Amino acid sequence: MKNKFIVSSAVHVPINVDSPVFMNLNFPDCGQKSGRIFEELNNLIDKYMNIQTYEDKFITDNETYYYPKSVIDSNNSKTEFKKYITIQWRKVWPKGRKGQYRILGNGPEIAEKLANALPKKFLVRLIDTAGIPIREQISLMKKTDYLVGIHGAGLSLAIFMSNKSILHEVLPEKNMPVLTFLSAMSGHKTYSDILRSTKRDIDGNEYIFFKEGHFVRKVLSHMRENNYFLKN
Repeated sequence: MKNKFIVSSAVHVPINVDSPVFMNLNFPDCGQKSGRIFEELNNLIDKYMNIQTYEDKFITDNETYYYPKSVIDSNNSKTEFKKYITIQWRKVWPKGRKGQYRILGNGPEIAEKLANALPKKFLVRLIDTAGIPIREQISLMKKTDYLVGIHGAGLSLAIFMSNKSILHEVLPEKNMPVLTFLSAMSGHKTYSDILRSTKRDIDGNEYIFFKEGHFVRKVLSHMRENNYFLKN
């Protein structure tokens, strides 16, 4: 991550909690690690990568970004929001990759329903993080209070979120909640929920469609549990 390298590729880097990145931090136990990995890693990021500030442009290009209509109609880029909610999605897998069921088929519908259920000062955005440069991915996560998405390596970007943020992985079926330990070391609250869903093959890709009401109710319940709706 030295200055002479230009980091612009859109990439997800899965972070293995057994790697030297964590072991060399030399924390004696998980309790003391909480929040420290976030601090150490983000200090390095700020020092070497010159992360720009992510700006919400309220655009809907149907490929990478999607902002609910209520957000576009009611706000602009100068609005100061109380909470930032990022729904992570992906339109397609690389050609020929099957069997993962990690493509969120009804992302826009979920985003719209969630935005309509939240106060206007809560910004909801649906973004394919794999479709934007790594600097922008990190900057986006630094400005995310609640990250929700289908279980997968992309959610490891949560390590760049601020302390006391929430990581919420949703699962169409039983899976290992591998992000719990990573999130705990970063000082985040983590939820792993199996949600009602259906699976469909579309154009050679396997999509997952969550029940929108169930999805939104789970998000709202976790927000209430963490006092997201308290007035300042």
